[in-house]
Amino acid sequence: MQHLGARDPLKVISVAPVIAHRGASGDAPENTLAAVRLASEQGATWVEVDAMVTRDGHAVIHHDDELGRCNDGRGWVLRRDLADLARLDAGSWFAPCYAGERIPTLDALVQTVLALDLGLNLEIKATDGWEEPTVEATVAVLQRLWPANRPLLVSSFSERVLRHTAAALPGVAMGYNVTAIPRNWEDRLQALGASSLHCHYQASLTPSVAAAIKRAGYGLLCFTVNRSADARRVLDWGADGVFTDYPRRLLAENPAR
Repeated sequence: MQHLGARDPLKVISVAPVIAHRGASGDAPENTLAAVRLASEQGATWVEVDAMVTRDGHAVIHHDDELGRCNDGRGWVLRRDLADLARLDAGSWFAPCYAGERIPTLDALVQTVLALDLGLNLEIKATDGWEEPTVEATVAVLQRLWPANRPLLVSSFSERVLRHTAAALPGVAMGYNVTAIPRNWEDRLQALGASSLHCHYQASLTPSVAAAIKRAGYGLLCFTVNRSADARRVLDWGADGVFTDYPRRLLAENPAR
């Protein structure tokens, strides 16, 4: 396990070098309980999933603002009630054997993760303008179900989401998601109170930048890494972990740790 943490010792947590991205999403429909269970079966000890909010204020596990790519729905998630989403098929698009798989609630996801003894990186995906209610719905579930002594990493591309999260859960470890690493990354991490930077492994990461991030005391996670050679390279540079759609593959080929 690798340690992530900024200067606040309360926010130091341990993560696995291989984190299942949206569950084992290369082998099962992404962001479903089936994908999370399969990730565990494949040997992953950490998973990453995405949380959004419904029109009636429920946190659900879904990546896109709009339905349709990974289910048989249409329209914006934010304009649908939980009861509407519960009727959608989120598995048939991937393979017939997953027909009937549903969009999970955050409640069901947390319960599954805890039952499987997995670590969780929960990315909050808020539709622009709905950052605060999305965080409120997500935090309400975490406060009710997530054990206080169990490590949790909350991440987002939205600085507004991270600020609201820090105010609501002042002790939680937070990851700041970017595609390309900004020049003022350290200022941003410090201002947000984030403990780690999550970036695309190909966009702007170099050995010297990785070393600087680690020297400054922050964690470094890279997405989405599906080849073992790429995983070994960024882990050798000092990354604490990689998000992958194929945890079985990377674990079997033993990327550098």
